[in-house]
Amino acid sequence: MYHPPVTLIARLRRGADAAALLPILLLAPALAPALAAQDTVRVAPGTVVLVESLPPEDPRMRGQRVQAEFERFRRMNLPEYRGKVFSGRTCPEPVGMNWCYWYDESTPMLPDPPKISEAREQLLRVLDTLGTAEPGDNWISGQRVRYLIESGRPLDALKVAEQCRAFGWWCDALAGISLHEAGRYLESEARYEKVLAAMTPRERCTWRDLTPYLDDDTRRQYIRNACGTPEREAFEARAWWFSRTRYGLAGNDSRTEHFSRLTYVEFLRDAATAYSRGFDESEREMMVRFGWTRRWARDGSMRGPMPSQMPPGPDGRPQRYDPSMSINVIGQEATPAHRFIPPSEVLTSPASSDSTDWAVQLPPVVARYHPKYASRLLMLEHQQALFRRGDTALVVLAYDVSKVPGIAFSRLDGAFVLTPGTRPAGYTTIVRGIQPKGTMTVRAPWGPLLMSAEIAADSASTLVRARYGIRPPFAIGARVSLSDLLFYTPYGTFPTTVEEALPHALATQKVHADQPLGIYWEAYNTNPAGERMTISLVVAPEVEEEPGRVGRAARALRLTRGSSPVSLTVEDMSARGARTSPRAVQVDISTLKPGDYLVQLEVDVAGQYVIRADRRITVVPH
Repeated sequence: MYHPPVTLIARLRRGADAAALLPILLLAPALAPALAAQDTVRVAPGTVVLVESLPPEDPRMRGQRVQAEFERFRRMNLPEYRGKVFSGRTCPEPVGMNWCYWYDESTPMLPDPPKISEAREQLLRVLDTLGTAEPGDNWISGQRVRYLIESGRPLDALKVAEQCRAFGWWCDALAGISLHEAGRYLESEARYEKVLAAMTPRERCTWRDLTPYLDDDTRRQYIRNACGTPEREAFEARAWWFSRTRYGLAGNDSRTEHFSRLTYVEFLRDAATAYSRGFDESEREMMVRFGWTRRWARDGSMRGPMPSQMPPGPDGRPQRYDPSMSINVIGQEATPAHRFIPPSEVLTSPASSDSTDWAVQLPPVVARYHPKYASRLLMLEHQQALFRRGDTALVVLAYDVSKVPGIAFSRLDGAFVLTPGTRPAGYTTIVRGIQPKGTMTVRAPWGPLLMSAEIAADSASTLVRARYGIRPPFAIGARVSLSDLLFYTPYGTFPTTVEEALPHALATQKVHADQPLGIYWEAYNTNPAGERMTISLVVAPEVEEEPGRVGRAARALRLTRGSSPVSLTVEDMSARGARTSPRAVQVDISTLKPGDYLVQLEVDVAGQYVIRADRRITVVPH
């Protein structure tokens, strides 16, 4: 309750003091709150006392004052930064006029010293008191959530969001960022959908805008269509679907990270930060692209504003010069942080991408994101192969993470995801509690696919992943086509189905020359009456592709015309009574030296045409 200023005149009796005013307070209860806050003052007898009742401070203004004092205290007590500092011409990524961004995960900053943590807890107690009295104040509730998240207490922040009584979409935004930080991405996404639904069209366009994250080529494609059009929305849906670090996770954490950053932007409006300059559009751009600061340090130099350059305070009034504002503060977002949105060639044709296109640090990295579940993002040792079942592709995966350090005692969750074309939809097999070495299968429409194989150890914040495009072996205008080649360890008999071969499939394409190599494949649409098939298989060192040639076809021609350390030819007949002819061979590769090789299968179908399939292997020392 706000009270206007009141002046009360009282003459004290001889020997009395300010406590004699108590009867007046009892008679005028409306004045009591103001006067009760005054200290007892002893005066000479007979003196007339002027007691001025000042209005109680507005809750938001008090919160802003205390919050600004905390940030000042933080600046004065930050640890020293030990890494290299960039600025001016040496800055790798200038942002606006006053900011320099560089990525350095090799110099982790120290956590807050205890005195800063204690001061933050004191600030939160004040904000909690103010928030209880003013549950509808956006600024207070936002700062409570901000500092609870900073303290690593997202579930407490969620409680604040559920107690929020602000008008419009603000409370749902607070819940969205709290759920995101708690790793409950599906619930976070649902809250942010409510936020978007409650926004005006202009606000919605601002919040859905992807331009801060896109490279030049992708941005040109994106801005061809206006906000709100079906084409723009389809582009956004595709970008967010493919940008996810972990396709097997419930909810789109990349998208909720984006909305959480925009929510955090609102926290910093009319609020002090650890940096010496007031929050501006350049800091907004940097925070949206790379995430908000998680740790701070001081580099020892004094580069903040001089007395004549002091920015206005939260109330808009000029601030007095504060020595802490001259401290040069360096912030660090969560690391390791990977490329946020994949490049344009991936969004345009994900099924044609290779693992290099998904490299998380391949420049240019316009924006970054650190998923909490992937502090370590590692390459998955595996083998995959594609087989046809009518109009459906059966894709099999053999994997091995038993030698990945740091996950020996973690529960492992596996996901095998296939996406046809450029549509943001997937066909998925998810297995909870898998073994460190095993197999998975998934079915999807026959044709080019994007594959993402993922083994997650959440307790170790580790994701082991393989992601790239796959497609059936090259065959145009031919009646008969081939599956992929599946390498397996020979086990005394030849498999007649992929299900028989799969338990023995190699979980790698690295092989030892002292062990025979089993190779399984299938030929499709063969004549059920039987037809002659001449099978030729060669293993030869892989040759560099010639410019202007189709990769696999060019390698195939060179292999068949060149010398091969390992080769075999078999005269065969297709399976009778069936249109699928499964076949398997065993190859002695003991003559091969360590290095990269291409295994190429050629099938001459009744002397009419030749179909081919190939796969790389790497021979490693025993």
